[in-house]
Amino acid sequence: MRASDSQRGLSKEAARSGLDRLQVGIGILLLLSATAGSYLLLTDGSLWNLALSHAVGLIVVVLMDVGVGLMSLFSVRRVYVASLAAAVLAIALQLGDILTAPQYNMAVSYFASYLFGLWAFDLLLACQFVVVVLGLLGRRHAIFLSRMRSRRGKELDYSRRGFVVSLGAFATMVGIAAVLSSIKLPVPTRQPQSTTTTTAGMPAGAVANKNALKVGSPVYFDYPAGYSSMLLLLSDGTISAVSLLCTHVCCPCEFIPSANEIACPCHGSLFDPTGKVIQGPALVDLPKVLLRTDSNGYIYPTGVDSPGPCQV
Repeated sequence: MRASDSQRGLSKEAARSGLDRLQVGIGILLLLSATAGSYLLLTDGSLWNLALSHAVGLIVVVLMDVGVGLMSLFSVRRVYVASLAAAVLAIALQLGDILTAPQYNMAVSYFASYLFGLWAFDLLLACQFVVVVLGLLGRRHAIFLSRMRSRRGKELDYSRRGFVVSLGAFATMVGIAAVLSSIKLPVPTRQPQSTTTTTAGMPAGAVANKNALKVGSPVYFDYPAGYSSMLLLLSDGTISAVSLLCTHVCCPCEFIPSANEIACPCHGSLFDPTGKVIQGPALVDLPKVLLRTDSNGYIYPTGVDSPGPCQV
């Protein structure tokens, strides 16, 4: 083996030096990835308001990147395989999140376009991909050192088993964190808001009676099933009914009576009571829920006009 490597111009010192340089590069990339992940956690409200398990998973990725990145930066060889496993897992988690879009009432294609439109998400993925590439470039050096022995044992544990064990350990950490984040703690029961009416005692399918509506007092209902909507009597006597899923990333919005606006808690989009965009980042108005009123004044939703990205 040594003769063969010697013929290729590789020595123990050259292998060590080459791997050290690669590890420094890997360390810088992982720390840069951790910075991008931290930026997403600090600025993307949808992670906390819409997908807490994704936020927790990203926290674990950031912590892994920081730990393994710092050790790689100081050329700690025992984390070489672990750094590659961490990068592969981070790529799988971030790309896998895209497939969960239907869980949040979004089309996969729309969610993908949103994520890839975030520079921090792109930077995180790019850093992880380059880490994998550097790992492949250093394969020759790693194999050489894994066959060398010192007084403390092998120079480097570079094996498929080591990679799988590291990947499994990191995946277990993410899984445990995600499970813990999904545990719902009991919260005090809140009384219904005085501005909200109910549909109790109404005919099946009815959401309100026009004679009971008050200006500025919303009626909340699901239409279609699983899609939060709001009906509101306006000051001019007309009735507005809109979907409350923000057309930016489908976060549930809330009506603010004092401002007479519909606000998204994730990224700050604002809409007027009829669903028209007042402030971005949302660019599309909230979908309008079509209504029918019977002879007794009962109001029934019959469809959705311009469903938007959240109606899948």
